Amino acid sequence: MKTKLLFVCLAALLAGVMTLHALHLDVLFWQNWKLNRQVMPEQAFNLGRYRAEIDGLAVDGIDNDLSALTYNPESNTLFAVLNRRPLLIELSLEGELIRQVLVEGVSDMEGFTHVAGDLYVVAEERTQRLILARLADDQQTLDLSDAPSLTIGLDSGGNKGFEGLSWDDEGRRLLVVKERDPLRLLTVEGFVDALAGQRINIAIRETGMADSPALFMNDLSSLTMHSPTGHMLLLSDESHMVVEYDATGEPVSLLGLWRGMSGLKQTVPQAEGLAVDDAGRVYVVSEPNLFYRFVPAE
Repeated sequence: MKTKLLFVCLAALLAGVMTLHALHLDVLFWQNWKLNRQVMPEQAFNLGRYRAEIDGLAVDGIDNDLSALTYNPESNTLFAVLNRRPLLIELSLEGELIRQVLVEGVSDMEGFTHVAGDLYVVAEERTQRLILARLADDQQTLDLSDAPSLTIGLDSGGNKGFEGLSWDDEGRRLLVVKERDPLRLLTVEGFVDALAGQRINIAIRETGMADSPALFMNDLSSLTMHSPTGHMLLLSDESHMVVEYDATGEPVSLLGLWRGMSGLKQTVPQAEGLAVDDAGRVYVVSEPNLFYRFVPAE
């Protein structure tokens, strides 16, 4: 009797999971269909035409916990983080490991973005702290113990705090996403200027997208601001998608990260980092150590 009851419970649980999975896919396909039917702005990425050129490459030299992603146009390389043992990782555009930088004076790094030259910003998830960092081309260690920082106390923080970070060069501001409970998209102005010796005049604002039906993802794990077009890409791990937003905050295209979509052989597991290079190619990294590159289909 107990065995039969256990079987029934397991069958019901499996059916529930399959139903949720089907509903999730229905939402994804509906959003994809709706966005791809509308007229695209001239400068749009039009993510529906992107296909995986590098599909789930395991990054050699990294065992686990690959997160965040930013593109440095001056070095033409990508940077990511490992947060258990705090490391900055420099990668080629092919997903090859170039160097590892041991970081001191931080805890739970989750966000990282390039600003200009050797200037970067680090985001800690649990403390919701932003840290200014300077990283030279040949540097192997980085001590941020005394670096300028800004702590933003929102909600309870914890493991659902700051998850993604991007620099908007045109607007001279940082964009920060909070993972969920609730979802938040913040803009931070004036913080980066503190290093330039300017008068500190910091402004922190919430965009209001969290209350908008335009933000239809379950969580936010990363973002990247593409200053030349004014468009923003948001990555959701749980919803397995990248969504492009125009300058008004309206969604204009979608890149599905499910198996069979966007040329993927398997669903991208736990996508944690997102970046775009100067050629408009889209990069995603996922835990434990997988690397993806998407390009427009010809």
